[in-house]
Amino acid sequence: MKLNESKLINLNNWPKQFSKITGHIDDPSLDGVLAFECNYDRSQRPLNIPGPKEYLTLEINTSLSTSVSYQFGDGKSETICWYPGDILIHPISQSSRWTWDKPHSSVVFFLPYFRLKQVMMKSQSSRYQHPVLIPGIFRDDVKLKNLLVMIAQEMGDKHSNGPQYVAALLEATLIHLSKNFVTEGNGHFEGPHLLSSDQLERIREFVSDRLDTSICVAALADIADVRASQFPSIFRETVGMTPYQYVMQERIQRSEVLLKTTDLSLCDISYITGFSSQSHFTRTFRKHKAITPMSYRSLVAINQVVSKSGAI
Repeated sequence: MKLNESKLINLNNWPKQFSKITGHIDDPSLDGVLAFECNYDRSQRPLNIPGPKEYLTLEINTSLSTSVSYQFGDGKSETICWYPGDILIHPISQSSRWTWDKPHSSVVFFLPYFRLKQVMMKSQSSRYQHPVLIPGIFRDDVKLKNLLVMIAQEMGDKHSNGPQYVAALLEATLIHLSKNFVTEGNGHFEGPHLLSSDQLERIREFVSDRLDTSICVAALADIADVRASQFPSIFRETVGMTPYQYVMQERIQRSEVLLKTTDLSLCDISYITGFSSQSHFTRTFRKHKAITPMSYRSLVAINQVVSKSGAI
């Protein structure tokens, strides 16, 4: 899963001289996820790292220990021993300054910010209006370390298990981050360009309650209290997909549950989930899942039989 190094151009003056792209997720639904291998010589002067608003930036030490001094924004400078496996979460929308006393290497991950919003929207439990990751160096979180190491290995492996496997690791990473490393970031998101968690929750409930009906953009904009002309672009910037794509995703997810847990006909399921016809449902389901609804139901049934046999 190799990536042309021109992708670095879009990362707001990231120090490219230290960076070598190891890979990305070759899946259109996860476009923008990047991993870099960075090799640092002993620093002669402080290195300034930007804090892009569009990305969550994480870094894991992959070399021997070194002494690192860092400063977030205008905060106090701190010095810490940077051990192998230590994880650094860079501050969002805030630059940082770094010096170190030995050559070392790391892997840097850029995860689009809207992925975090997507995960927290699904969890339905966010108490933050504009969630951001807590910046700092962390060395005791074995789960996060293992997830990042596995992603780095997969993204640079010619014999990778594939984009779906990496996507699953990424989803697990974001869930872990959302539950353990999130704080309120109102100061970083002034202005109307992102929807808050409250707005997203209202939209989620509205869509969930009305999947069997036609859902228009104007209605979603009204629920979010945003101008209809501005809503599509704001929604996409926040969640990473258009309102139409989001509604279709929710329809497909609801249909999956019904296919797994009921004996309803495909016609009934298409009606319950708001598709205009059974053929529309079948086409859309196959587009999203690469399998027809009937084949999906058969596969689920086979897996359930195999699982029960294994249990016995």
